[in-house]
Amino acid sequence: MQQLSQEKIKQIIETYNKCKSLRKVCKQLKISIGSAHKYTTKHNIIHKNNIITKLHSSNKRLIGLYIGLWMGDGTQYYDHGYTIKICSNKKNVLLNKFIQDIIFRLFNKHTRLVNETKSNRANVIYESKFIFSFVYSYATIDEGKKTYTVRLKEDVKSYSTDFLEGCLLGLILTDGYLKRILSFSSASYNLAKNFEEILEKFGFHPYTYVDKRENYKLGCVHVVKLSPKESKNIILLLDTILQKIGCADTFQELKYEK
Repeated sequence: MQQLSQEKIKQIIETYNKCKSLRKVCKQLKISIGSAHKYTTKHNIIHKNNIITKLHSSNKRLIGLYIGLWMGDGTQYYDHGYTIKICSNKKNVLLNKFIQDIIFRLFNKHTRLVNETKSNRANVIYESKFIFSFVYSYATIDEGKKTYTVRLKEDVKSYSTDFLEGCLLGLILTDGYLKRILSFSSASYNLAKNFEEILEKFGFHPYTYVDKRENYKLGCVHVVKLSPKESKNIILLLDTILQKIGCADTFQELKYEK
């Protein structure tokens, strides 16, 4: 990657702070997505010990989005501190930056992105007792077995439309596949049921089945799908939700970088 001048780096940082979109930075300054990501991340002052004691934003859509991301690909544990990880793929540059931005906007919490050297896996990592406990206001697990039991704490109908919009987006960005059709897979029956009911809340007609293929390490996987026609409609809904939270990128750009 070509070394950029200090003036160019300054332009990158200033442009990103204004538009909050790596893709727009690339277009305006005619640089690669790698350069945009490198310098916006490198020059973001990370305070590992910035202690969070309350929400920075009470936006229900952002809260729902965070809960959806965490239920889909989050994990947390106590090991000399309250550590939280959102698992991702290091090739998903835009999505990883988006996740970091959401955490900062909601909690004012700085995070770090750690890429694994021997795989495509990446983790957004941060430490916070408040955030660690916060998720359990909205989600629940049984006996510490998150993969198989994670679900919303209350019935879907108990949550606001804004919260459910965010939660829907977070779940599809993590455990969903959405091109010709929408397919959502989870080892947790209750989370798949939550997802099905959220889709119904927004007027869709999902169908669900259990995939028992022997090569699944997690055992049975519960799959929720939409028809091709309704899958097109949900892409439009997700793009609208992204616009509502101030994201200039589309769902397809975030999920598949297209």
